[in-house]
Amino acid sequence: MSSGSLRRISHQWRYLQKAHHSTFQAGDFCMLRDVRNSKKFFVGPLEVDSKRDIKGAIISHADVIDKPARTIIRAHKGNTGYMLHFPTLEEYVLNVPRACTPIYPKDASAIVQMLDIEPGHRVLEAGTGNGALTLHLARAVGQEGKVDTFEIREPHARTAEKHVARFNRGRYLPTIAFHHGSVMEKVSEVGTKECYDGLILDMPEPNLAWPVLLPYLRNDRFLVCYLPNMTQVLQLAGQLRGQHLVMEDCIEVEWKSWEIRATQIRSRVAAAAAVSATNSANPVQNTLDDAQVAGENTENPVEAEAESTVVDTGASEALAWVCRPKNFDVRGHTAFLVKLRKCEPVP
Repeated sequence: MSSGSLRRISHQWRYLQKAHHSTFQAGDFCMLRDVRNSKKFFVGPLEVDSKRDIKGAIISHADVIDKPARTIIRAHKGNTGYMLHFPTLEEYVLNVPRACTPIYPKDASAIVQMLDIEPGHRVLEAGTGNGALTLHLARAVGQEGKVDTFEIREPHARTAEKHVARFNRGRYLPTIAFHHGSVMEKVSEVGTKECYDGLILDMPEPNLAWPVLLPYLRNDRFLVCYLPNMTQVLQLAGQLRGQHLVMEDCIEVEWKSWEIRATQIRSRVAAAAAVSATNSANPVQNTLDDAQVAGENTENPVEAEAESTVVDTGASEALAWVCRPKNFDVRGHTAFLVKLRKCEPVP
């Protein structure tokens, strides 16, 4: 076996080792989930001598380090129980400190799909920002792929590289090449003609970069533009004439989180209690008729509102379900994603 093959196998083994962690280590991030109400708290990077105050409950980082996921630890003050979880990519990018507004997971996952990228592909990203999309792209292209990301603002570039290095113990860092400066000036230093399988442009006027960047995109492959305003989309559409590009799609991604939990209807609980009391006092009558229960509901409709307490799903006939959108969880408009295909004539 050649030395190159051995190096490749060694790299693959290290890559797989980073995919699954048995216990938390110093430098990791952790999601603490309150076992009482499932609220989550983002903690990290973990340091032996550090602590986290969660509404008066003191969590020592030392109590988390060397523990496996799903361990329940107790706060030093308040005795609240918290279950440990490794953060998902979505949780990580939404909770780390921001140098700028990130491309949110809902848009990042759509961009990966629109680019139609897969393991082994090479992608160019113009506008690293917080590094959120960079991580999604690196995960999609895998260890054999490559992401070249360009950021003109040095503070943003430094923040993004730090976030990438800290996520999952730097698993995706070897896949990503960070470049500080204008993509139009720097791309010739790292790319060759038709070397990229996809381009993502997060810039106010992406059409200004087309003459420089399009030669680096493979023919019949995709370019996605991230544009917050419809006026930008219209301006971009007006610039397509004369370009070897065709607009295939323009989408807006919205996620709506729903609240699904078991609850109890107060009137039914009262009716069940009344049945129990009546049965004890008069064994001959063992049920309340439907008219009585209905009458109780109509007399005081406020009492028929659902309680907020989560209950055992099989505990009572008074069980009902809360099933409604989470209005406070805004995951609405962030940007329009414009998908363009390179359509250069074949000789």
